[in-house]
Amino acid sequence: MSLITDATTGWSSPVTLTTDEIWQTRKGSVFVSTTVSPDPEDGLALHEFHAVQFPAGSAVRYRKEGPGEALVVREAI
Repeated sequence: MSLITDATTGWSSPVTLTTDEIWQTRKGSVFVSTTVSPDPEDGLALHEFHAVQFPAGSAVRYRKEGPGEALVVREAI
């Protein structure tokens, strides 16, 4: 299990997955996207305890929503 604790309000660099993964927000809210150049308002919103599965080979970007902290857990499946 990997943790993402450095989410900012700007899009992250892409995280290329080597295995299928589930990403779950444990604190706060984040947006995730597999778009190459996501717009500032692009992405799928994940609020506390929401999750999404991404296939291996995906290049995932993330950003937090709002001023609070965000914690995302990545789990290989």
